[in-house]
Amino acid sequence: MKVNKSFYLVIVTRGHAYDQEVLEWALGQEVKYIGMIGSRKKIQTVYDNLQAKGITREKLEAVHGPIGLSVGAQTPEEIAVSIIAEMIQVRRQKKGEK
Repeated sequence: MKVNKSFYLVIVTRGHAYDQEVLEWALGQEVKYIGMIGSRKKIQTVYDNLQAKGITREKLEAVHGPIGLSVGAQTPEEIAVSIIAEMIQVRRQKKGEK
């Protein structure tokens, strides 16, 4: 797949089986946003595995994980809204803002 700086990548593979593989690929791309769904524990495990493979902490810190704004979302619909809200927040940030 060919992507560019305007792309927003959301990693939500079935059963998380391929999240690490997809994230490793995504970190090699120049995109606007990378977000990955999952528990903090699962995400930390994926990050640790990728660091062991040579991915820098700086690159991993740019990933939005767990994905979405913290709004207390529980249902799939609410989670989807929190993810889109986070993407809008990233889109509207001025350079240098966090």
